[in-house]
Amino acid sequence: MSSVLHKVSPGQYTNIEEFFVKYKNYSYLHCEWATLNQLEKDKRIHQKIKRFKTKHAQMRHLFQEEEEPFNPDYVEVDRILDVSHSVDKDNGEPVIYYLVKWCSLPYEDATWELKEDVDEGKVEEFGKLLNRQPRLKKMVRPSASAWKKLEETREYKNGNTLREYQLEGVNWLLFNWYNRQNCILADEMGLGKTIQSITLLSEIYAAGVQGPFLVIAPLSTITNWEREFSTWTNMNAIVYHGSLASRQMIQQYEMYCKDDKVSL
Repeated sequence: MSSVLHKVSPGQYTNIEEFFVKYKNYSYLHCEWATLNQLEKDKRIHQKIKRFKTKHAQMRHLFQEEEEPFNPDYVEVDRILDVSHSVDKDNGEPVIYYLVKWCSLPYEDATWELKEDVDEGKVEEFGKLLNRQPRLKKMVRPSASAWKKLEETREYKNGNTLREYQLEGVNWLLFNWYNRQNCILADEMGLGKTIQSITLLSEIYAAGVQGPFLVIAPLSTITNWEREFSTWTNMNAIVYHGSLASRQMIQQYEMYCKDDKVSL
């Protein structure tokens, strides 16, 4: 909320309140300052402003410094879920929209955005996902005799490599996987069990068994798992979490390879 001087006549000004508004079904990219007159199309705007002022007064009492109006993550593209093509009615030019899932916001808050407003790097990532070849047949797990010890660490994504004791852990995990033996990796905290587990899946992926893999993790660490998958591998890591609406969107947009005729 802010107060702005508006000119009402030569030499005369008046203070008019403006509110920083986030509109329903629009992303935080489209937040803007608006006056009460501009917002009165919403029949409940007076109630909303009253609640806002009450909350704002309480927050100012608790915190002396002004906070950001919203989390900056909300305008950072997390993932692109879909693409839509249309034609501008005025000039006939093609228009491309992307369905964007924003950082730190659930899938149900995804919004359609113009191509010009979307990070090009995320568009490239989405293009790679679209070009995936659907897995039409189940890959058989290799036999135990196919196991070979990794004598030295591979160079994973972003130049990441395993420490010697982590390589030993991955070799042990792979040995058990090839021999179809269940196992538990128990290590002291901070030694990289998450990394060893992720590189295990990366090795299995490279062996031709391309998932899907299910990782069950506590909510307190699931963000870290997603980040490490992105840092160490090129696998498509999806966090299946959230409300019913969010989970339905994940099923619709994230679980299948799509083509023009059929979803596989």
